[in-house]
Amino acid sequence: MKAIVSCIALICAIATVRAQVRISFVDELEDPIVGVKTQFFHSNGTLILKSVSDENGVVLIPSEKAHKSSVIRINAVMFGFEHLDTVVQVASNLRFALESDIAVQDEVIVTAQYGTNTVENSVHRIKVIDREKMDAMGAVNLRDVLTNEMGVRLAQDNVLGSSMSLQGISGENVKILIDGVPVVGRLDGNIDLSQINLNEIERIEIVEGPLSVNYGTNALAGVINLITKKPTRNQISSGAGSYCESIGHYNANVDVDFGNKNHSYGFSVGRNFFDGWDPTHATFRNPIPVADERRSILWNPKEQMFGSAYYQFVKSKWNIRYKFDFFDEYVLNRGLPRQPYFNTAFDDEYNTRRVDNSVNVKRRLGTNGKWNSMFSYSRYDRVKNTFFVDLTNLERQLTASELDQDTSMFDQWVFRGSYAHSKDSSIISYQFGYDIMLESATGRRILNRRRQQGDFALFTIAEIRPLQKMVIRPGLRYSYNTAYNAPLLPSLNIKWTLAKNIDWRASYARGFRAPGIKELYFEFVDINHNIVGNDNLNAESSHNLSSAFLHRFKSEKWSLKSELLGFYNTISNRISLAAVDATQFSYVNIGSFQSTGIRASFQFRRDQLSVNAAIGWIGTASDVFSDALRNEFLFSREVQGSLMYGIQKTKTSLGIFYKYQGQLPQFILDDDGNVAQGFTADFHTLDFSVTQKFWNESFHLTLGVKNLFDITNVATNVGTGGVHSSGANAIAIGTGRSYFTSLQYRFKHKKKLKK
Repeated sequence: MKAIVSCIALICAIATVRAQVRISFVDELEDPIVGVKTQFFHSNGTLILKSVSDENGVVLIPSEKAHKSSVIRINAVMFGFEHLDTVVQVASNLRFALESDIAVQDEVIVTAQYGTNTVENSVHRIKVIDREKMDAMGAVNLRDVLTNEMGVRLAQDNVLGSSMSLQGISGENVKILIDGVPVVGRLDGNIDLSQINLNEIERIEIVEGPLSVNYGTNALAGVINLITKKPTRNQISSGAGSYCESIGHYNANVDVDFGNKNHSYGFSVGRNFFDGWDPTHATFRNPIPVADERRSILWNPKEQMFGSAYYQFVKSKWNIRYKFDFFDEYVLNRGLPRQPYFNTAFDDEYNTRRVDNSVNVKRRLGTNGKWNSMFSYSRYDRVKNTFFVDLTNLERQLTASELDQDTSMFDQWVFRGSYAHSKDSSIISYQFGYDIMLESATGRRILNRRRQQGDFALFTIAEIRPLQKMVIRPGLRYSYNTAYNAPLLPSLNIKWTLAKNIDWRASYARGFRAPGIKELYFEFVDINHNIVGNDNLNAESSHNLSSAFLHRFKSEKWSLKSELLGFYNTISNRISLAAVDATQFSYVNIGSFQSTGIRASFQFRRDQLSVNAAIGWIGTASDVFSDALRNEFLFSREVQGSLMYGIQKTKTSLGIFYKYQGQLPQFILDDDGNVAQGFTADFHTLDFSVTQKFWNESFHLTLGVKNLFDITNVATNVGTGGVHSSGANAIAIGTGRSYFTSLQYRFKHKKKLKK
């Protein structure tokens, strides 16, 4: 009897399943789309069902609901895809291929996000620099593109390279990532921005303020995340580019990408060459070095070789990607001829090599869950050699002193994983994960020649929607470090849509900067130096408050965005090099630092016209020289503007980029040891470019002028008499007015390739 009942139940179940309407959603590559929000209506407008596609991209409509009419209306919405609204005949199986919405995908952000999000909807304030702006600026590296950004001040050292500050906080507190992987190789606490090439970069995401809950140490001032181009699927793509600039830049690069539905491959290689520059050089002429004082120039010659390769596998719920990056740089610092006969000189050579390997694994877990893990290994080598050069025959040999030669090696292992549960209709979504970083340093000036430290962290973040138009995002990070006491890090972000076109964002976050291996274990003792590290250092700790109002106005033909931003940072336990006795220097926790600022920005868009303008003030205060100066803020002003205009008919676009960097006041000690106010003078920069696309937009030709105001050095009375500065009363800002041309070629061929 039981067998008969079971058979009847099975037959009924089969009949029911057959009577169901099965609707599947796929993308252009026929992969299922998870999380499509759907509504189904009868022909008379009556709602049949609301549902969300499952992990197979499928929605099932029960038979008793589907077959009441012969036709149904389907409304399907999915972020990143075109909206589907259509009427179809009822059938047992229906299949829809949704088309990608390119405009929306260009706005998608990934930094500090655990679900699909846009700049407008993100709880964090995130600035995006797209590929179009990079190309219009003739930007070769990260330094070039940051020259037009608000809140950023750049500095140049002839040996250490380019560095930056953000919100008035030095670059050692800015974390730089490439696809979420930390860039290794800080010199004097800073990453050399000129070493980060933009050839493979699709966009840059900048977050001001601490993101230490997400990314740990060095994210106290903010995060800059460079996002590489997406892997190619079901097509072959190749490109080549060249760049020439009148001050002696000659660059070239090529890349190839190809893939089918499940497998993608690609590689790129390039070379950047800079002949060096000095204010005495004439435009379009790069003189051959001669054996007199002209051989030592302000901006050293350098050559960079770089390459990358990747493999990606995508199938069903899995996305696995391996990426390899290689960078090699050679810098030559020619010395002045030596007295008394001026026929010999000392030249320094700096060879830098950076190798990065990373594996990223993503997997969908059900309809609303996602696992994301990343593993990376990075190595950074820097070799400095000093040569004795005979200027009469150009023969050279390594100097005998070991102190003239130096090799430093840094290794970094990162293991990061997180699970995120996110659903649009949920009041609460969340993420939790782990973050492990292992670092080691090897070199003659490191205590015992090699040191290492490990950081092991757990973090959790949630997004709570108590109201339909309010999102509250708390976060917490706990970490254990083998070398110092790491603080507990909380954060709280709020986004509230006060009205249809008005958003308010506010945040509190605690940040920290871990003492580096050099600060902990440095050892440089000779007849002229006595500098040692301090393994008892505490981490720098900060508190950040920020608030921003954003107003949007849109009409059928144009849009206007305006924003008012304010922020405040306070940092304690600052790590500085200080004299600990009459003959020895060491790194110590000393003093506090504050920065605050206000900024107003505007963005106007109409058709092919985009205009941006901003003005702001940043103030800093420190008690390093005197406790009485703890709250004595010194302010500097900055103004930024840009205009980009496209002529659709002729495929021509224009770009204008302006930045005013106001006078930078600072407290200094004068020759008598008294506190005085020093300054670095203000300056203006202006760039202009024209881009022409032709041959079905396969070729992009850009002509432009950089630094129209011909700025090279600016006056200062803040201690600049170091060996790498441009002079005792000036600092290097730019290479004067220059002219550049860039030619890019891109070939694409869509083809169904075999798996």
